[in-house]
Amino acid sequence: MWFNGSTTLTGSYSGGLSTPYSVFVTDNSDVYVDNGNTNYRVDKWGWNSTSSVPAMYMCGQCYGLFVDINNMLYCSLSSYHQVIYTSLTQNLNIWTNVAGVSNTAGSTSTTLHSPYGIFIDKYLNLYVADNGNNRIQKFASGQSNGTTISTGAITLSIPTGVILDSDGYIFIVDNGNNRIIGSGPNGFRCIAACFGSYGSSSSQLYYPQSMSFDSYGNIFVIDQYNQRVQKFLFLSNSCNTTTTITTTAATTMMSIIQTTTASTSVSYSNVISFNQPKFGAYATWDSNGITFANSSTVGTSPYGIFIDTSNTVYVANKANNQIQVWLSGSSIPTRNITSGVTSPYSIFATITGDIYVDNGYTNNRVDKWVSNRNISSSVMQVQGACYDLFIDINNNLYCSMYSQSQVAIKSLNGNSSLWIVAAGTGCSGSTSNTLDNPRGIFVDTSLNLYVADCGNDRVQLFLSRQVTAMTVAGSTATGTISLNCPSDVALDGDGYLFIVDNGNNRIIGSGPNGFRCIIACGSTSGSASNQLSSPSTFSFDSYGNIFITDQGNSRVQKFLITTTTYNVTTNQPNLCPSTTWYTNAITFANSSTVGTLAYGVFVSINNTVYVANQQTNKVLVWFEGSINPDKILSGSLNTPYDLFATPLGDIYVDNGGSNGRVDKFSFNSNLSIPAMSVPSTCIGIFVDISNTLYCAASNSHQVVKKWLNDNVLTSTIVAGNGTAGSTATTLNLPLGIFVDVKVNLYVADCYNNRVQMFPVGQLTGITLAGASVPGTITLSNPNGVTLDGNGYLFIADCYNHRIIGSGPYGFRCLFGCTTISGSASNQLNQPVTLRFDSYGNLFVADRYNNRVQKFILASNSCSLSYNQPTFCYNALWYSSASTFASSSTIGTSPYGIFIDGINTVYVPNRVSNTILTWSQWSNISTTNTYSNLNN
Repeated sequence: MWFNGSTTLTGSYSGGLSTPYSVFVTDNSDVYVDNGNTNYRVDKWGWNSTSSVPAMYMCGQCYGLFVDINNMLYCSLSSYHQVIYTSLTQNLNIWTNVAGVSNTAGSTSTTLHSPYGIFIDKYLNLYVADNGNNRIQKFASGQSNGTTISTGAITLSIPTGVILDSDGYIFIVDNGNNRIIGSGPNGFRCIAACFGSYGSSSSQLYYPQSMSFDSYGNIFVIDQYNQRVQKFLFLSNSCNTTTTITTTAATTMMSIIQTTTASTSVSYSNVISFNQPKFGAYATWDSNGITFANSSTVGTSPYGIFIDTSNTVYVANKANNQIQVWLSGSSIPTRNITSGVTSPYSIFATITGDIYVDNGYTNNRVDKWVSNRNISSSVMQVQGACYDLFIDINNNLYCSMYSQSQVAIKSLNGNSSLWIVAAGTGCSGSTSNTLDNPRGIFVDTSLNLYVADCGNDRVQLFLSRQVTAMTVAGSTATGTISLNCPSDVALDGDGYLFIVDNGNNRIIGSGPNGFRCIIACGSTSGSASNQLSSPSTFSFDSYGNIFITDQGNSRVQKFLITTTTYNVTTNQPNLCPSTTWYTNAITFANSSTVGTLAYGVFVSINNTVYVANQQTNKVLVWFEGSINPDKILSGSLNTPYDLFATPLGDIYVDNGGSNGRVDKFSFNSNLSIPAMSVPSTCIGIFVDISNTLYCAASNSHQVVKKWLNDNVLTSTIVAGNGTAGSTATTLNLPLGIFVDVKVNLYVADCYNNRVQMFPVGQLTGITLAGASVPGTITLSNPNGVTLDGNGYLFIADCYNHRIIGSGPYGFRCLFGCTTISGSASNQLNQPVTLRFDSYGNLFVADRYNNRVQKFILASNSCSLSYNQPTFCYNALWYSSASTFASSSTIGTSPYGIFIDGINTVYVPNRVSNTILTWSQWSNISTTNTYSNLNN
């Protein structure tokens, strides 16, 4: 910070910041600073304060900050392609999207691509430097459709800043063209650094980043690649329209430490030549690959593969010193490139058909074959083999030099064959600025570089022009996945990462719910159609099929996309906080139908009811509205506990007690087949939206799963370790299970009297209910567990003979709230499983009453605070009241009372200065003590 007129630093703000990108100061001198890099927030320093407080929480860096006249704080989330805002007058850490679509880069009127600087005028119109689309977008107040500001004959390249003068004219930091653009009544013109080339003289800029006016009209510019702040003095304010004044000389205010590497091109010119399909959250591929080409065609140990948008396939045949080309639909190569090539590792083809080939193994260069010609020319001198090649949208060529632990970059717009460093120092290392035997690379449209850092078992992301990286996959990146020498990396159309996990012989994909294995998930090397051996590279075709160079098997494998996914697999009604059910249940089925000790009950999304009869070893099926079973399925079942029916009508039934498996009855089939091998009885069964089958193997103290789209019966552990325990990584007799749409696993951990939640991909559970966790509820041998549409938990609290529900106000008892077992219609005796139908009615397996009970939804009112019942004109109440609470509980001279929407009663005790609460159905109060209460 510099005070007005000062040339020396007056003060600074620090403490807890991590790579701040932007700053904004309000008229009362509050300072807002981006702190989103690792801390995911915007911090605020009040006037004369030496410490900061969080002002907004978000998911990434704010490349631009702004506070408008309504005291709304805006953040330009470049990495998420959106602008968000939050009110500074409310103490809510909640933001709203104001422009762009989260995680969706686009060029439509409603989307943005890597937005940077922002400005909000006095009419609350939002202006955005839409960096990746080379445009300035204006979003009228309250509108999500932007309009592109016309700059006339001036073409923008990667704009990073935008600001308005008092007349509403626009000024732009034209980063890629190294200049400042301004508008006026006669349109746009260049006003600073107008020579068209970067440089370090006082009249030049080198990738300027942002700008700001002082009160005199002088322009301050962050001259990023010159590591300085430039001040362009205001020369003239003549309004004579025939006079053009340009400020060209600048004074240097300060120098900053270099943290970036040079870019070699600033002109967006290339159309993407490779495929980036968009997939659903749980896209799946056939587990058995088709051999596209074997060793007789591609030789031994083929390495590189590339597929263009026309589905032409290019393979680097390293053993035979050639590049082979298959036109779309062809089963044999239609072209071979051999001239002067030695042990090629990689290839890249442009949209025009030019082919770039690694020729660095002995010749230390990259060659280019012009489209449909048989002669090549050298375009880049390198120091060894390029294990991958890539050309970005700015026509820069990248080479991943494995032996040098570097990625090199060179512009193809000039004649020079020299390169500069894009990533790595040339020395193997594991720090954020070093690499160890890098292999596959990918550059997105924001010019961010992804590197498969094989020797460090990680994938590194180098943001555009940065020489230090963040780890986005690997054991050191929390919440991702462990890797073993990743050898290739690519992004799909939504920006999700796909990885060739070479050392683990598998392919990894990511999505909104994290990382998962998608191909060859046994992780063992092999030559079967569902196995890989040291896979090296991969490429998508336009349909989303995946081609892989299976190096150890000397073949190219093609895995077809065959998605089987569901939006939901079980009923999850949207329930309000004050939802009630009739406490007297209807007996849906008794012992004469379901046998004794009823356990498994399931209600499908079309309200078909399924019950496992343990006595007869059969599955009973009622279609919606039926009183008696419509179907009875027999198989080689032995005391089945639980069952699950998918939206397609397939039924999965526990058969683990003596047969060690889960069986499947296909839709409309009376015959069962094995679906998964399990270590013990599955007292809980679930199929998630990605078509993965889960089993709570209770006696083995673990939960196992298996993807149903392959033919392997083997299951893998997803929770517990096989030994009874009460730690975060162990279970003790897990029973009911549930998997939400984010693939988080919920487990009723019976003997630990708790419900555990295991986030997707994690083996460490979080206790959500029971086990003396503050703010939840005490449980005794919980069994069934399910979620409503809002993600709130419902639990069969077995040994307390009751059903528990949760909501925004916490947990409450729904049925059997006396905790005394019984057989009346409002009682339960060790309830085990519970399922909603689509209407919100709840089916409960009432085990020791030998019946299935149905609790009818009474009200789903979303009135959250107080009650307003509807009465008839002649409504009556009993004239004699019962005493709900006496002076021994509420003290003398009680005054206030309140009953909320879920029938919790509140009474102030004026004597003890406490607030007493009674949950619905309870006759015992809870005393709540608050400070500073008096009478």
